[in-house]
Amino acid sequence: MNRSAELPDPEVPEIDDDDVREQLMARTAELLGVPARACPIRACWRNGACRYVSVKTCPSLPACLHWLPEAERAGFDALYVRVRAAFFIVAMEAEPLPSPDPEMRELQDAALEIAATVLCHDPANRPVVRRWIRRRRDKLPALLEGDALDAYRAAVDSVPREKLKGLPWML
Repeated sequence: MNRSAELPDPEVPEIDDDDVREQLMARTAELLGVPARACPIRACWRNGACRYVSVKTCPSLPACLHWLPEAERAGFDALYVRVRAAFFIVAMEAEPLPSPDPEMRELQDAALEIAATVLCHDPANRPVVRRWIRRRRDKLPALLEGDALDAYRAAVDSVPREKLKGLPWML
């Protein structure tokens, strides 16, 4: 079970650009396989890609999110918060340390993949994003296992949630 879906959502600023926000949400839904599993729109489930964003909702949401059960929607929301954080991290070329926790690293990598995909839609961003990804790949710490992983998780769990809420990369 993924522990990160159980944690409270960190505080990450909303993205003002509607086109970017819609792309981030659509790519997040696609990564989770939502269009193929839950979307009633034929173009979405046939292509396995989010093709329709409802303009009736504010902010505009992929249509398939309305059809998700509550638990799956919570998982989407947890990943989307991290995708927004990753978008700001990559756009600002910040270099936060990747988590040594395998579950958290997987979540971080997924969020970064989505953010990089959306940023690379603009050809001017591609060299910067690719350079950032190479730098990050070269600095990845080893993943923890066994007792070391348990000790790391205990240390992170001992920090009060309100102190970590402003650090979306850690949750």
